Amino acid sequence: MNEAAPIHLDTAVQRAQRAAHDLGLPVPDALIAPSTGALAIAESLENAKALALSDVDGVPSRWARSGSRLFAGTLGDTALWIVEDADELGPAGGDLPWERAFPVWWAQAAGAVMFIHTSAGTALRPADSKAPAVAPGTFVRLTDHINLSGSSPLSGLGESRLGPLFPDQTRVHDPRLGELAATCAAERGVPLASAIAACTLGPALSTPAELRWYASAGADVAVQRLADPMLAAAHAGLSTLAICAVTDSADETPVVTTLVERAAAAAPVLDALIVDIAARLSPLVQVQRDAPGL
Repeated sequence: MNEAAPIHLDTAVQRAQRAAHDLGLPVPDALIAPSTGALAIAESLENAKALALSDVDGVPSRWARSGSRLFAGTLGDTALWIVEDADELGPAGGDLPWERAFPVWWAQAAGAVMFIHTSAGTALRPADSKAPAVAPGTFVRLTDHINLSGSSPLSGLGESRLGPLFPDQTRVHDPRLGELAATCAAERGVPLASAIAACTLGPALSTPAELRWYASAGADVAVQRLADPMLAAAHAGLSTLAICAVTDSADETPVVTTLVERAAAAAPVLDALIVDIAARLSPLVQVQRDAPGL
């Protein structure tokens, strides 16, 4: 059990990577971070292992105390790590900005070249038209994001060797992964549009003025706590696919119970879609390993 957060990201990753090796975890091709919960996707893995993050040396205390687990195994020819979310756990005194996105760097250091992230969000009313917002119950794959959260997990990482001082965010959302997601969604009959996300802080429902502001900035959906994993993926150099389940819309008055019901209804659909995508990752993984950055 980790009693205190490591003082530097690089040190924490080195310790966690050694622990993963000692515990016999497979070298991952991709990391999956599903906001809908990891268990449903993990049940599709072959040769699966489940590991409490509190048992892994180097894992920051916020993840250890959350009770989150890491699942590792294979799906088709792809080796996967799947991590349970710790987002519901707020920061404690002494938590460092990078801790929220720690699994991204850990997976990359262990060998991952791709990252799949799922979330839920609010559809925004287009700022320059009278068209309605994307309907709740649909899904969007992100083609870009705007960090409006006022925070960054990269704060204080100037001396890190795990990524550059100024990471390139133009290549985070991999169009090849987007095309694969679109193909899998079409085969399942799942509506999947493309969108730009406003990364917001939360946890609170946005005001009408905030929703209008997000739309005026060029966003199609607003997603809380998205900036951390996206910025970490850019820093780590991971090709990323981010899919958001639309649970509410700027065109309606939000009701929390309705949002929860919609999220619950979307979860099995999204989980099945992610399994389909992950099972077909192997060719793209090989391309990425042969020519990183392309």
